[in-house]
Amino acid sequence: MFKIAFFVFAFVLLGVNAQDGSTCRTPSQLEGVCISIKFCNEYLEILSKYGASPSVSDLLRQVHCGWKGNDPMVCCPQLRSKPVTPAKVETTTSALTERTFIQPNQYYSLPRPPLCGYNIIGKNRVVNGVPALLGEFPWIVALGYRNSKNPNQPKWLCGGSMITDTHIITAGHCVHNRPDLYLARIGELDLYSDDDGAQPSTVTLLKVKVHEHYNPTSYTNDIAIITLAQPHNNPTVHPVCLPVDEPLRSNDFVGGFPFVAGWGAIYFNGPSSSNLQTAIIPVVKNEECSRAFINFRTTTIDQRVLCAGYFDGGKDACQGDSGGPLMISKLKNKTITFYQIGVVSYGFRCAEQGFPGVYTRLNYKNG
Repeated sequence: MFKIAFFVFAFVLLGVNAQDGSTCRTPSQLEGVCISIKFCNEYLEILSKYGASPSVSDLLRQVHCGWKGNDPMVCCPQLRSKPVTPAKVETTTSALTERTFIQPNQYYSLPRPPLCGYNIIGKNRVVNGVPALLGEFPWIVALGYRNSKNPNQPKWLCGGSMITDTHIITAGHCVHNRPDLYLARIGELDLYSDDDGAQPSTVTLLKVKVHEHYNPTSYTNDIAIITLAQPHNNPTVHPVCLPVDEPLRSNDFVGGFPFVAGWGAIYFNGPSSSNLQTAIIPVVKNEECSRAFINFRTTTIDQRVLCAGYFDGGKDACQGDSGGPLMISKLKNKTITFYQIGVVSYGFRCAEQGFPGVYTRLNYKNG
């Protein structure tokens, strides 16, 4: 009740009004109906899961469409997530075959909850382009490239995620024809500070393998697996879970609000952030995304990707975030588990109005 009261308070200055039951569009460009928030489970769940934070207020302001008496009305999405064909990531890494993603109990076993996707924070935060907390995403990785100007200081150009204690998942374009990639930093928070409380480790790489059908022009199948020289022994680092089980395995996530995190540029062609940043963005329908990129002849928007971001801009992954995770969180038995559903692939500039970001989907199966 307090959370709904907070929501009402957040909108007392808004004069927007619409008829109860009128049609509308959500931030994900889904068709919706303007109804009292009391009857919209999607946003009630966000209030329940994430609490009455300023970022929740910012998110709900975007879906506010009027009043019914003293109750705020929201644009409640009417389209539920549709199934997609289950996952199959076809990497040619010998130790991590495509069956790892389809049948994780065979060959090289992927961790399952509670051995993956947990953090020391113990709760969700809804955030929009703000610094991450220490230990919030203990699987995230910074990839280091040789720096000819300063050989002792790697260039941190891409991200990734630990999915086992030996394997990193990242974008294909982060490793394709990149002999200058030579190390990874795990357990990090601020790349250039030793006073952030983190206990990072620098790990060496044994081999990198790009998806065998990766296309560097169209960025299709933009995914790769990096194998470490040996399993890491950093107790602060845990793998993220992957969507290998139902219902996540057959979910298109449209209308959901996943997290993205990375050390990328704060704005297009701007400086990178030294502190890990995170934001929450809506997943949009591929049809809407395809229309946004219709004039880009080399792009392919199909079931191998998912798109996320605000069409009015403002929040997005950016340069340097490539390869990093797009994540959802699930609450079960009072325990929060994070699942990586996408890998940062590409976009037009950063948070450009009218252009969501494009992510390689991790629960896609070819055929």
